[in-house]
Amino acid sequence: MTALTQRTVARTFGSGGRVLVAALATILASTLYYMVFGEVYQHLRGGATATPDPLAIAVQLGRNILVAAVLAVLLHRLAINARRAAIGVGALVWLGFQAMAVLGSVIHEHYPFGLYLLHIGDALLATLVMVLVLVRRKA
Repeated sequence: MTALTQRTVARTFGSGGRVLVAALATILASTLYYMVFGEVYQHLRGGATATPDPLAIAVQLGRNILVAAVLAVLLHRLAINARRAAIGVGALVWLGFQAMAVLGSVIHEHYPFGLYLLHIGDALLATLVMVLVLVRRKA
């Protein structure tokens, strides 16, 4: 591991566990999002109810930790230390990767467009929550 990589890892996982806080905050934000849009979600799924599965929640938390760690490294490498800039990076990551990846399911697998909109809305919220927790403002 190079010295630069060691410093990046130390900064990413240092400072009170911002990565873990970002991952947990995203779980909370997504829960609230689907509480607000729960009826829409059920309608788009054909009335099927979804009971939270503890294993799925644990896996999602692990996924969130990985995404938050990658975003933390990206923010650090780009020397982002202002909220506005962090929001810009988060929006670009969301648009270029998350929204486009799920759009592939709409195009190739006939995923319902309404569910696409609902899920990418949650993905945008999650990404913005993460970058706002992770951004290191100048003292």
